Amino acid sequence: MTDAPLQDQSSPPRSRWLPTIGLSLWLIFVLGLMLSQWRVVMINSDGDACLHWRIGNWMIEHHAVIRADVFSHTRANAPLISKEWLSEVLFAAAGDALGWNGIALLAAVLIATCLWLLHRQLLSEGIGLLPATALTLVAAMAGTVHWLARPHLFTLLLTVIFSGYLRRFDRGQLGTRSLLWRLVPLMALWVNLHGAFFTGFVITTTFVVGNAITLITARADARPAIRSKLIGLGLLLICCALVTLLNPNGWQLPAHVVEFLLNPVLAHYTNEFRSPDFHSAAAHGLLIEFAVIGLTLVFLRPVMRPTDVVVMGTWGLLALLAARNIPIFALVVTPILAKQWQDGLANARPGRLLNFYRRLSENVTTRNRTADGRATVAVALLALVAVLAKPNLVGGKPAITTDVLSNRFPVAAVQFVTAHPQAVRGEMFNDYGWGGYLMLTMPAHRVFVDGRNDFYGPDLVREFSSVNTVGTNWETVLHKYDVGWTILPRAHPLNVLFSLRKDWTLAYADDVTAIYARKPE
Repeated sequence: MTDAPLQDQSSPPRSRWLPTIGLSLWLIFVLGLMLSQWRVVMINSDGDACLHWRIGNWMIEHHAVIRADVFSHTRANAPLISKEWLSEVLFAAAGDALGWNGIALLAAVLIATCLWLLHRQLLSEGIGLLPATALTLVAAMAGTVHWLARPHLFTLLLTVIFSGYLRRFDRGQLGTRSLLWRLVPLMALWVNLHGAFFTGFVITTTFVVGNAITLITARADARPAIRSKLIGLGLLLICCALVTLLNPNGWQLPAHVVEFLLNPVLAHYTNEFRSPDFHSAAAHGLLIEFAVIGLTLVFLRPVMRPTDVVVMGTWGLLALLAARNIPIFALVVTPILAKQWQDGLANARPGRLLNFYRRLSENVTTRNRTADGRATVAVALLALVAVLAKPNLVGGKPAITTDVLSNRFPVAAVQFVTAHPQAVRGEMFNDYGWGGYLMLTMPAHRVFVDGRNDFYGPDLVREFSSVNTVGTNWETVLHKYDVGWTILPRAHPLNVLFSLRKDWTLAYADDVTAIYARKPE
């Protein structure tokens, strides 16, 4: 007698076409982002999506990592630190294949995969399906503030993986050797994908501090195990620090990132390094996250591990200091909240509402165990790619279009300059937020500045600011860099000044842009 029938009785057949809750979330986020206006938002927040596509294309064309600037006239041929060369190549490859649709699709897949991994982590830690799903959605709402088609999405993805393995190690589910084999290669990848690889060090340091506090307050018989964990975390920090040198710029990359983070002038020109504006809709997700934390503390009154307190406090403070840290805060705090709610629901007094929740949870969990749905997800993704690639495959108009907005960027003005190159002479002075777009669309003209303020440095950023705000030395700066024309928003104060001067003339204007050219002497 074989044991096959017994297996069939204990393990009901899985439905090939019914997706699990986790895969359903992944598919919903991909389709939701790509079939809504989010795909347009992801590439139109600023010029950085254009900038990364242009730089990635240069590296693809030259089969080399870019090491000197070829896009600006203010720092032409200056040494360039490549903070995110690998992700730029990936985004450029997606853009070359499917245009802006491809770049938006890569961003959507990265966002969806990040949330799917978070959901899987919660389930692997014993969190019920319903609270795991609900808290993943709360984390998603907080993360929308930074859902942009840019390399930082790789940092969000790697944050989930890094934090998940550290939690397993902290709870004794993973040994030091296994931790090193997993996270050290991950750091080597991270340092080539995005300049925010220091996030991994911050997360690890919070676990070090948490365990140090635990060591001070622990009983004598528990201290050897805690010391062992601290040694493992120390080894991880040392090994990760060493592998950060495995990048095209070696030690100069981490030194460059530290220098940028310590310079307030450069951070001022990076919007996501500013504190979140709680009056804006973008910060509502963070407020919801804080509300969940407040409800957890008030109603559950948990006794939290020191490590969890340090992680939550550190990233909560960092989220308040810089909006770019909000998604990371949500990703690392969600597992902590999920554990508290799981324990609270398990220990709650029985009642009608709780009994209903438990029946619903059991039914949903049972159904989820019989689901698979990988085939459904694969077919849906292939169908989406086919729709996005329609012009390349069969011709005709695309069914889904993604492009930069003509009321957000100087689309018509660029077309004018391309068609009438004689209208401008000399170098340009451009709007800061348009720099990346101009790099991509006007390769024949080098920009004054773009979103790479860490590359331009504080001195040039100050010079740009003095012109941009019509400071006392604005003319000196323009002459210094041989600026012969400007391309700025129509209502820019410099345009008002040019309209009153006889040595500048209006070369082009529309509702978005005005181009002024210096008259020949």
